[in-house]
Amino acid sequence: MNKKLLLALFTAWALQACHGKDEQADNDAIVANADTSKNSSIVVGKGDNQFVTDMAEACLIGIKIGNMARQKGSDKRVRNFGAMMVKDLTKGHRRLDSLARIKKIRLPDSVSWNNEVSIAQLAKKTGRDFDRAYLEKMSHDYKNALLQFQQTAKSAYDPQIKEFANHNLMTVQRHLDLIDAINSTLK
Repeated sequence: MNKKLLLALFTAWALQACHGKDEQADNDAIVANADTSKNSSIVVGKGDNQFVTDMAEACLIGIKIGNMARQKGSDKRVRNFGAMMVKDLTKGHRRLDSLARIKKIRLPDSVSWNNEVSIAQLAKKTGRDFDRAYLEKMSHDYKNALLQFQQTAKSAYDPQIKEFANHNLMTVQRHLDLIDAINSTLK
């Protein structure tokens, strides 16, 4: 039975390696790696589970404040960045949802109370104060996310979760670079 599981995982890995840089294949990487073996009793480690649930909530937060930035941002770059975050994080959340369903991980369907408080504080701000506070929050959140993605990409127990982290690491870095670039021009 273990041999079948190892063969299925190796086959999934080999198929993923053959996809190269095809964008559609990259978008479907999680689905392509689905464990199709009959053994569905594999338990995801606590750290891997925590990464998936934390990133799902981070996506929900980013979508919520991204919509806020689209509406309240006084600088066009902040509004455009907010729109990009909504688009990218909605896509990322769908990928996480697919991965979570495969791994039988329950994702949060709303933002935690602590995060709602910080979102409410951000919502009270207007104009350039909002722009600066939004970018500061995004920078802080993305620095934390980058560390989590790097750690998971190196040490996740589950190969699909490790692949998800590796696959999305550059996107997280790119978003952080954009945040820093916009932030540096607003000061």
